[in-house]
Parts: sequence; C-alpha cells; structure tokens
Amino acid sequence: VVAESLSIVGGLLLLRAHLVASSEGVGARTQLVGRLLIPAMYVYYAGQFLFSAFTYDETSNFSSYVASLSMFLINTILFVGLVAGSALVAAGLRSRAVALVLALFSLAFVFFQHSFFRYVWLEGGDWKYDEDMPIPKVALPEDVSPTDLTMAEILDLHRYYFFLGLSSSGA
Repeated sequence: VVAESLSIVGGLLLLRAHLVASSEGVGARTQLVGRLLIPAMYVYYAGQFLFSAFTYDETSNFSSYVASLSMFLINTILFVGLVAGSALVAAGLRSRAVALVLALFSLAFVFFQHSFFRYVWLEGGDWKYDEDMPIPKVALPEDVSPTDLTMAEILDLHRYYFFLGLSSSGA
C-alpha cells in the first residue's frame, strides 16, 4: 500500500513540476523526483514476483516440474519487464508509452486480484457471498486472526484494494 501511495505522489509531483518556476531548476528536480517515485509500485510488484519465483517446493513428477519451470519463466519475464519499464519511466525515455503499458498491466492485475463484484450477488433480497473468496494480505491486530473476519469484511477489503488499485493505475 505504501508503494502505491508513493506512485500517486510521484504522479502528483510530475503534475506540479509543470507549474513550478523552472528558473532555478526547481521544476526539473520536482520532475526527477516524480519520475523516480512513479515506478515504486511496479518495482515492489516485481520484487514480489521474483520472491515467489524462488519459493517453489520440490516436484515429484515431470508435469509438476514443467509447471513450476513455466511459472518461474513467467515470473522472470514479468520481473524483467516491470524493472525495464520502471527504468524507462524513471529515465524519461518513451515514458508515455511505457507508462500506458504499465497502467494497463496494473489495471489487469487489480481486476484479477481484487474483483470484488465476482464475490457477491443478490438472491431473494439477501446478499450472498462466495464462500471461496480469498482473504487479501492485510495487517491485523494480534488478537484477530484472518478466520475471525466476516465475509462482508473480507469483501470490504477487496473493494478497498480494488479502488486503491484503480487510483494508483490512474496516477
């Protein structure tokens, strides 16, 4: 969540850089800081992909091995693409095209990860929840476990992360 907030701040700094007087180089420095902060979210996700690529268990048959190898390759390609795109945005090279691709990737990720509208429906005047709804990663107080959350609270978490992801993609 912090990385997404840093990306939003980076976008706001880029907008601000056009309004700041550039006579003393303040506008250029503001633009540089904004360009460095925008890819923070993508570098964070790239680190998550890289970490998940190295956490696979040993396999017991050939099909499991091929499946884990293909996931490793997908994670590696995503990692390289996100880091390369973030570097291009930070350097200002083809930044609009790369930023558009990164925003589309971010939208796809948000719709895949936190599509809250798939987990609830109205049936007979009552809201029904999908019992297989995944619990998003969230920091909870010590006396609360993830199993203590109600389905409505889990749905609210998905809704919050969905709209946070939408605003981060727009930045």
